[in-house]
Amino acid sequence: MLPIALVTGALAVACAQPPAPPAAPRSEPPLLTAPAPLRLRSDAPQRYTVQPGDTLWEIAGRYLEQPWRWPEIWQANPQLRNPHLIYPGNVLELYYERTGPGTGATAARGRPRVRVQPGAGGTVRLSPQIRVEALNDAVPTVPRDAVAGFLRQAVVTGSDDWGSMPYLLASPDDRFTLMAGDLVYARGLGSGRRNWHIVRPSGEYLDPDSGASLGFYAIDVGDAELQAGGDPATLRITSARREVRPGDRLMPAEAEESRFYFTPKPVPAGTDGRIVAMFEGLGRIGQYQTAVLNLGSANGIEVGHVLNASVGGRAIQDPYSRDEDPTVQLPDLPSATLMVYRVFGNVSYALVMHARRPISVGDRVGPPAP
Repeated sequence: MLPIALVTGALAVACAQPPAPPAAPRSEPPLLTAPAPLRLRSDAPQRYTVQPGDTLWEIAGRYLEQPWRWPEIWQANPQLRNPHLIYPGNVLELYYERTGPGTGATAARGRPRVRVQPGAGGTVRLSPQIRVEALNDAVPTVPRDAVAGFLRQAVVTGSDDWGSMPYLLASPDDRFTLMAGDLVYARGLGSGRRNWHIVRPSGEYLDPDSGASLGFYAIDVGDAELQAGGDPATLRITSARREVRPGDRLMPAEAEESRFYFTPKPVPAGTDGRIVAMFEGLGRIGQYQTAVLNLGSANGIEVGHVLNASVGGRAIQDPYSRDEDPTVQLPDLPSATLMVYRVFGNVSYALVMHARRPISVGDRVGPPAP
């Protein structure tokens, strides 16, 4: 307990203070913008049986005009270990969930939802157990063959210091180019890891606006398997997508299967970026090809983020204008929808899901249209 003298003194000081100014009226927080209504396709099926070879994006496109909004209608199956995954043989059912009185047609029918039809297509019966599903049997978000190669060559570092990576030293017979099946010696492995990717330092990504470095990248060369440890270690080249050479770098082979499964979602409002490169040096790309964006984890980009690309409008001279400056900036034209499947610090790789017109380096990317 404080001494009475201290309490009395504190009260005297408080009483001597001028009265506090009246509190400013509290302003109400800004209202959040309501999400745009879901646009269900007019030909959305009442029931659809999932086929081998389907992708989540294709299935979502059967129901929605904006496939990236699939999570808003999907009713996850709580009986499965991976409730958001869909498997061949599942029968999907479109139904409407009443959400309240409301007004208009939506209130009359309710909110559209899609679920696995109870009792059909391998749906598990209600029970306390969790059904174990093999991940590689599930429907992938994007076509596996469209991104598998790019996942292997998705190597971006923040500096041009490739010297710290393990590397191929020489072949037993001193050949300069090697192929699948050949033995090769390597240094710097530092572990007994069995499987390795072979990559080759290739170039640098630059921001098209500032010219700043976004990272240094390598290209995919092949795969190798450890035969004997040591320094140097002995590897056998198991596959070669280019000629393998001494000096090529090695990186641990990662399990790629789980990278095919993710949930599409729109990038945050205000996201603004550019396409900085195309794989394989292509000047223009189309559906199921990969674009490199100058947006990465530093910009809040995540795997599954969906963006729209647009072709910048030209600046032209209006020959009919009476203005002192007759220059007119034509509006941008939407060109494609992209979905991010690999993210680094300052760049990300995005797959072209739908292309309205050819996409080029320099095209802008931002949130998809509502």
